[in-house]
Amino acid sequence: MRKFITFAASAALLGCCSSAALAQALAAPAADPDVQADAQAVGGGDIVVTAQKREQRIQDVPMTVSAVTGARMAELGVNSLAEVALYIPGLRIQEQSANNPGFVIRGITSDSGSSQQGARVSLYYNGVDISRTRGAYQDLYDLERIEVVKGPQATLFGTASAVGAVNMISAPARAGTSGQLIGSYGNYNRGQVSGFVNLGNDTLAGRLAFAYKHHDGFVRNIAGDPKVANQNQGKVDQDDLNGQDQRGIRGSLRWAPTDRLTANLVLSYDGQRNPGTAFRSRALAPTGGNGGDYAYAELSGSPYSETVLGARKLGLKRDVYDANLTVTYELSPGVSFTTVNGYRKFNSNEVFDADGGPAWYLEFGEEARGDQWSHEGRFNFTGDTYHASFGWNALFENNLQRVPFSTEEGTYLG
Repeated sequence: MRKFITFAASAALLGCCSSAALAQALAAPAADPDVQADAQAVGGGDIVVTAQKREQRIQDVPMTVSAVTGARMAELGVNSLAEVALYIPGLRIQEQSANNPGFVIRGITSDSGSSQQGARVSLYYNGVDISRTRGAYQDLYDLERIEVVKGPQATLFGTASAVGAVNMISAPARAGTSGQLIGSYGNYNRGQVSGFVNLGNDTLAGRLAFAYKHHDGFVRNIAGDPKVANQNQGKVDQDDLNGQDQRGIRGSLRWAPTDRLTANLVLSYDGQRNPGTAFRSRALAPTGGNGGDYAYAELSGSPYSETVLGARKLGLKRDVYDANLTVTYELSPGVSFTTVNGYRKFNSNEVFDADGGPAWYLEFGEEARGDQWSHEGRFNFTGDTYHASFGWNALFENNLQRVPFSTEEGTYLG
């Protein structure tokens, strides 16, 4: 078990130059098509981002930043973090499973699952650091936008942001009455339903959003199937692999008693009950099959899986709970104070057959759980020609990670 307590304070003048000089600085690299593409919102449009801890038009931010709005994601039909990354230059997200995402910015990967090591790409959810990989994955539903800042961002996003930062912002509660319900069905019993309900006025508003996604595994796993010849070393009929059983719900409350004070409370739950991941061995072919990329699999697991690895079958059980309270108060024209406070708890257990074959050889489980408290406070000053920011942040973590292993010694002798 490891406990981490980090504290940082920073004071920085952000963009301390005249607006004419800033415009000149931004205009200089416009000839470079890569820079020009990154300086714009993905999909076009005038988007407001908070990459510098204050609201700015994306074209006014003097750093490499890309953003995709929720409306644009719906238009593209993206359904996961890995899919939305395909539309953001310089970003790739590898989803081996919801328990083990890998974030890549400009070719540098941050995919360590260690509870002791900070991520090189920081992931934020509504302004709160959620970078521990086992608790980082979030489903995409009812989002306001996703912002990606590229390059070292230690001043604004902490020392772990050596490569960049990704910030997911959920759709806030708004004045008015609105709602949406979307459903779809496809092959492999793929079903998806999501929606939201928003009620309120300018003083008090609430929003409830949800999503459920399910599909059967699309990699056939014959292990334990009584209708097909197989070795059944795990002594259980395993499910087909690379399926999905995922749900999420989010409640948002916005309170603005005056024009100077706004408080936003966001409570979220994200959970997975996915079947196993399709590790494949080219050397250890399934019974009656081959080690080709498109052949069926035979991942048997361990006969002691339930007692040693934590679950009877291959797969992932994961629950994440998140609470966020953000309060902004305008002290005077152009001067504001913002505090962002978060609590996050995750509990996951994944059982996987790492050898990719039918033998009782490399059978692993990974139990990870933890919780964290975070607090950030900052003062922002915005004038006609100068911008300044002063702030501090603190993060308290308590994480546990356990990786049990099961094997049969005779496999090595054979």
